[in-house]
This record gives sequence, C-alpha cells and structure tokens, in this order.
Amino acid sequence: MNNNSIFIEFTKISDAEIFCCLNAIDLISPSVSFISSSSFSLNINTEYTNMVLYAEDIMRKNCQIVDGSISAFEGSRIMAEKQQGFVIIGKENVPEGIVTEWDFINKILSKKIDPSKITLKEIMTSPLTSVPSDTPMEKIANLMAGKGIRRLIVVDNNKLSGIITSRDILKFFSEYVSDMVEIASKFGIR
Repeated sequence: MNNNSIFIEFTKISDAEIFCCLNAIDLISPSVSFISSSSFSLNINTEYTNMVLYAEDIMRKNCQIVDGSISAFEGSRIMAEKQQGFVIIGKENVPEGIVTEWDFINKILSKKIDPSKITLKEIMTSPLTSVPSDTPMEKIANLMAGKGIRRLIVVDNNKLSGIITSRDILKFFSEYVSDMVEIASKFGIR
C-alpha cells in the first residue's frame, strides 16, 4: 500500500471529537481496501477540522508593492534580495501589475534590452488575475491551472492582501499530507 493512496475523511462531531473514516486505495491494483470499517473518535489538531481551505489560509501576507517607475534592474535586485521570482507593481497598496522572472527573460533578455533603461511598468503583466481572501482553494487551483499562472494576487477592497504561489500550494499540501499520513500511521496504516 502506498502512503500517497491514503484518504481520510473527517466529520466534526464537537470541538473535541472528529468522526474519522480511514480509507485507502491501492493504486497498483484496482481493488479498494477499507482500512477501518468501524467509526471512532479522534482528537486532532483543529487546523484540519475545517476541510475547506481559503486563500487567506495559505497566502503570503505582508507583500511589498513597488513603484512601476523604477528600472527593471532595480526590480531584479529587489527580487534577488527577497529571494522571490516576482515583484508586485502598484501604489498605496493597490496592485496594478506583476513582473516575474519570465517577464525578464521574455521582454528584456531575449530582446537584448538593457534592464537599467526600461521600467517595471513597461514590462509588467496587467491586468492582474486576482481573488478575494475568502476564495476556496479548489477555485484557486482551477483558476491558476486554467490560466497557466504560478502566482495569484489576493485582493480585498481593492487593496493587496497577499499572494499565492504554486510553491506555497505545494508546500502547504505536502505538510498536510504528511500530517494525514502520521495520523493514519497511528492506526497501523502504512
């Protein structure tokens, strides 16, 4: 049985108890194995009692907005300093666009343009694709996949609340799956 094939369903009974049904599918064979046919109560971290995740649950907060009039060279220095592949362009916490490493490759390097002679506003992607912080994770994943984007701006009342990157999603779900596998292993599931 593969650890990645474990599915755990939770139903909240009270603040202290969760009804838990552990199911597993052996991905090698077409048969379905039910690990537990009985129900039981389990005290778990309440972080996972609400199984619907929203943008606010995984977004990076306190994102810096930079002025689009600075040079692409200065923008690249900010990206390097922050160790991130993007800068958000705007004013007074109102996002107007985004510049990613792809914009540098596609709009500057491939055209042999001097990055100190072009502004971020000239190469930014705009209009932005954005969602409010109460957007469910399923909608976010579908939107990012459908548009082929790796970064999604979170905006509330026309102000920047945060950003979600594909890396943030992978990190969150990696930790989530690890936690679920740990819970399942307590019941003899490997």
